[in-house]
Amino acid sequence: MDELDILLSVIENPTRRRILEALVREPHYPLQLSRELGLSQQGIMKHLRILEDQALIGSFSEESDQGGPSRRRYFPTTGFTVVVDIGPGLFNAEIATHPIEERLEDGLGNGGGGKLLEIRTRLGEIDQELEGLKERRAHLINDKGSLLEEVGRIVETDYHDYRSRKIVFEYVLHPEMKKKDLARSLGLRDDMVETVIGPLEGKENDE
Repeated sequence: MDELDILLSVIENPTRRRILEALVREPHYPLQLSRELGLSQQGIMKHLRILEDQALIGSFSEESDQGGPSRRRYFPTTGFTVVVDIGPGLFNAEIATHPIEERLEDGLGNGGGGKLLEIRTRLGEIDQELEGLKERRAHLINDKGSLLEEVGRIVETDYHDYRSRKIVFEYVLHPEMKKKDLARSLGLRDDMVETVIGPLEGKENDE
């Protein structure tokens, strides 16, 4: 399994998503999570171990403020964004991860209510910017899908065997790839790709 497959298998569980949602607000210890999610501590620990095994969360020991034994608090260590695009002729799934700095102290420090209002305003501005980027991305993905749909029609008309259609489609879909790289990604010999792509590139040069 690659990184994306592993991550999707971890976060497909709604309980683990709720645990992550709680941890990004502030570090929690298992009893807190048990009460908040309405699950047994044993069940919570099972999910925490899975998240920790995949390096999505970490933990630290904290002395009890009531004189009892120390307890472990859990916090997120890895942020990620998963993007899946599906459309006519288009399938793309990718993940981007980034480390989250360890936060052992709660609270926002100095600043009080005024600082909170400033942060709230800035968060609203960021959300608007992200919404604009999302809309722009949706338009670009739609344009890309339309172009790939046209590629599919051309390929289906001009190429009559499955392997040739696949080679041409991947060639158009990945303009950054050289023919040797394309051959490797498809598990084909270089000459097989050259036989299909060579005439296409020759036609482009003639034009």
